[in-house]
Amino acid sequence: MILLCLSNYLNTKHRKLCIVYFIFNGNNFHMNSLEKAKKLYNSCKSLSSYKDDFQIQINDSEEAYQIQEDFIKIKKLDLADSIGGWKVALTNPVMQKLVGVDTPAEGAIMKSLIYSNNDYLNFNNYLHLGSEAEIAIRVVKTFPKDVKNFNNMDEIIPFLGEVYAALEIVDDRHSADKSNFEYLVAQNSMNHGCVLGEPETIDLLTLDQLEGDLIVSGEVFGSGKGKNVLQHPLNSILYLINSLIRRGRTLHEGEVILTGSIATTCWPKRGDSVEANIKGLSPVKFYVR
Repeated sequence: MILLCLSNYLNTKHRKLCIVYFIFNGNNFHMNSLEKAKKLYNSCKSLSSYKDDFQIQINDSEEAYQIQEDFIKIKKLDLADSIGGWKVALTNPVMQKLVGVDTPAEGAIMKSLIYSNNDYLNFNNYLHLGSEAEIAIRVVKTFPKDVKNFNNMDEIIPFLGEVYAALEIVDDRHSADKSNFEYLVAQNSMNHGCVLGEPETIDLLTLDQLEGDLIVSGEVFGSGKGKNVLQHPLNSILYLINSLIRRGRTLHEGEVILTGSIATTCWPKRGDSVEANIKGLSPVKFYVR
């Protein structure tokens, strides 16, 4: 009815454009979060272009996280899997500015997508394979859900244990800087798993001092330090647990947390190897075939 009323004030050319837009997008105004999650998940699984995502209307971050909840449920059912950990994205101001926010984001990691050191990835399973060097931490004690808010690093350290050098696996489907915060969140922050090195016991308060390289086929692609992750990787976990509690979730014993990239993202090709070599931690590597 609104469209018909507006059409009275439009010339013929613009009226036609308006009607075409309504036909193309009208159904999306009536999609619930589960339907939007299914559409996004199918686009990711079928390796469709990120451009298909913009047929879906996502109004704000609250709706984006509700879609993510449904996205995770769909992925768990499809893979007959469960959550093995969480990633924190947008942990530096440059990436936050790129998508127009001043906050990190999170996404779930499925257990079956946590790979062992020196594992192989199939290049054909991704539209645009990417990887980031990260510091990962194992949860050794489930965080209580009845705590309203964790306030500082000291409060979360008793729940954390071994530290790993890790490589996150992402697929941005060639979205580059064309996506935004809501679409990033809704599709589970583009996570497609991770590769973990060997566990190490280290003073968690010193993680900001760790320095490392992201190496592609023997050449240093990027370098960084733990301080690049929200000034300290524990700040990343502090953000994550408080965000999950607000969502009615928590971090469980045994889960792994990827705290955020210490360097720039690399985009390996078939035949490449990717390695994270972080001083004080065992190196981690995967191969693309």
